[in-house]
Amino acid sequence: MITVTDAYRFLSSMKTGLVLLGLIGLASAAGSVIRPDSFFRTGLFKLLLMLLLLNMALCTCNRLAGYLKRSGRSGTKSRLRFRELGILLLHAGIVLVLIGGAVYAGYGQTGMISLAEGETAAISDYLKTDNPFTLRLDKFTIEFNPDGSPSQYYSYVSILDGGKETEYRIGVNSPLQYEGIKAYQQSFGYLIEAEGSGVNGERVSRTLREGEMIDVPGTERKVKAYRYIPNFDPRYGMNSKTLRPDNPKIIYSVYEKGHLLGVGAASPGESVVIADGCAVHFRDVRMYTVLKVKSDPGLSLAAAGGLMLMAGVVITVFLSPANRKRRTMTANGGPAGPGAGNGGNAAVPGS
Repeated sequence: MITVTDAYRFLSSMKTGLVLLGLIGLASAAGSVIRPDSFFRTGLFKLLLMLLLLNMALCTCNRLAGYLKRSGRSGTKSRLRFRELGILLLHAGIVLVLIGGAVYAGYGQTGMISLAEGETAAISDYLKTDNPFTLRLDKFTIEFNPDGSPSQYYSYVSILDGGKETEYRIGVNSPLQYEGIKAYQQSFGYLIEAEGSGVNGERVSRTLREGEMIDVPGTERKVKAYRYIPNFDPRYGMNSKTLRPDNPKIIYSVYEKGHLLGVGAASPGESVVIADGCAVHFRDVRMYTVLKVKSDPGLSLAAAGGLMLMAGVVITVFLSPANRKRRTMTANGGPAGPGAGNGGNAAVPGS
């Protein structure tokens, strides 16, 4: 019959921890191939992590009890206390990292916000938060290098919170941080302002994203804004030569009853005749930004655990008195190990 003591010893043993680490490694390798998008959210993977967390927590408790017991003895050597402290910090750091990961897995949130200039978004529509606020995009810009390649992307936003307005600039590697929410510069896109006009003066206006269509009044034809190319060069096909708008073109296609009639390229501000007396006017092109908003409730725990883990490694490897003495003797030309004083050969009894 398995007793509570037996179960405790099994769950807190180093062998169990090593087995769990091996299983997590194998499961991660297999899951990354079979179900890369969802495996790490499955119950099996979470169970393995929880068992590892339990094992490390119990092991840390055992280490702490042993450390406190030995520290109370006057005869305990300082080098042993240093080594025990380093190992204890290492174990505790791993536990905090796992707890932080578990908290994020259970309560972390992620959302994507698309905003054109002047548009607003309520954070509570994307993330659950106790301190809701609103983001407004004031301007989105791309800075360019002399060769036309992008050097930085910036979203200039205003935080609207209870009548207070705060301006902030979000850039790559420079996220917004407010009330426990982070907003990262994720991507961007183009909005095409188009207007279709018919023979009888009918007009239809739409703001199109790439791939969307507008009807041509008075006909059965539709025009698709296939792609906006900032720097059009026929040699590059459907790819832009650079992102800098040196030769902007809108690639469009015309359809009637689902059949493709033709493809063309127009500049922003240009009108294209689609049929007798009917045209589509591409009035303007605007950019929109895509922001990735996140809440990381377990990040502080994981960061603290990482610092403790590194401190444990440093104490165990570099600050242990035995290791310091060995390095000092080596630096002074003294023996660096067993047999070092005998020309590098250990003395053999009876030789």
